[in-house]
Amino acid sequence: MGHTEFAVMDPGRDRPGIDRMLSLAFGGTMSGVSDWIGASLAENFRVLREGGRAVSTMTLVPMGQWWGGRSVPMLGVAGVAVAPEDRGRGHAKRMMESFVRESAGSGGVLSGLYASTHSLYRGVGFEHAGVRMMYSVPLVRIDVAARAGGVERLTAGHGADVSGCYSAFASLFDGTLDRGPYIWARVRKFREEEYEGFGVRGPTGSLEGYLYVSLKRLDSGKLNLSLSDLAFLNAAAGRRLLSFVRDFGMMGEAVTFAGGPAHPAAELLGQQRHTAEIKDTWMIRVLDVARAVAARGFPRGVSGEVHLEVRDGLVERNDGRWVVRVEGGRGEAVRGGRGEIGCSINGFAAMYAGYLSPAQCAMVGLAEGDEGALNAAGGVLGAGSPWMSDHF
Repeated sequence: MGHTEFAVMDPGRDRPGIDRMLSLAFGGTMSGVSDWIGASLAENFRVLREGGRAVSTMTLVPMGQWWGGRSVPMLGVAGVAVAPEDRGRGHAKRMMESFVRESAGSGGVLSGLYASTHSLYRGVGFEHAGVRMMYSVPLVRIDVAARAGGVERLTAGHGADVSGCYSAFASLFDGTLDRGPYIWARVRKFREEEYEGFGVRGPTGSLEGYLYVSLKRLDSGKLNLSLSDLAFLNAAAGRRLLSFVRDFGMMGEAVTFAGGPAHPAAELLGQQRHTAEIKDTWMIRVLDVARAVAARGFPRGVSGEVHLEVRDGLVERNDGRWVVRVEGGRGEAVRGGRGEIGCSINGFAAMYAGYLSPAQCAMVGLAEGDEGALNAAGGVLGAGSPWMSDHF
């Protein structure tokens, strides 16, 4: 293998190769790929070059992620592709290693992605951290008839109201995205499918719930409703939105939407006559242990400390012993301590997210320590149900 270089995309030099790689990797047309690239900024694309030629590519999606009620900076990774003739030569791993080092060195806190090849990303420190589930509810099974309050059409001019409502909703659930422009654009239009927004306001006039819906015609002549987004701040708003969806029942068959293991919309249904399946398991990578702990929130009633010895072969400043202290809803990670629990940076990611408890991490080989230390650490870094509704 010749000399490789990890760099920001040079549109004039790299763009034709990137278009081809993405088209052949994801099965899209060249024009479709071109439109997708146009929706992102050129400085967010990275390439790995060999002999001056781009052999693999990826794009970064700057945003945040809600953990413990606080938004933590997160770099999403999407569009990872290798030219077919260059596959099997380690280019993807080399590119991801370079990305991790570069992002950690420039102040990155977390990175996240949806993996097509989980072993590749685990090899550079990413680990499973949450799920994206798909719900399908037959419209005739929506046993909610709430008519109080009107439903209004949402336009581009309602963007601030919508983002404010979403943030208040999403901050209650670990793992949801603090969306940037790229993700918000996909809520309103994904590929050729456009979604129309509808909202519910409360007594003070503030937006208390909304959804974005697209109708898909079936061979039977009936319709399926697809929601790209669904959020509400109280039960009354949630019931009004469900009743609004139910009113499509004269032609509609079912409504689908993404969420987590206990989506609040499903909890408002009188009967659990719906299906829910895990669509994806997404991953995160902790780029900076100290900053990641300091940035997130923790339950205010939790007080304690965990003594870790973290192994990170790519980011030297993460490697070694740490004491994670939690008090009053905030946390810090400081150097030192007894190293009672050893873990890879992968294991730390799973514990940080609450996807697995320390004892559960030990069960699957992501951590090790005596039973007492693992169980005590679970009181500080407890397991939960992280999820997100967005895909990127």
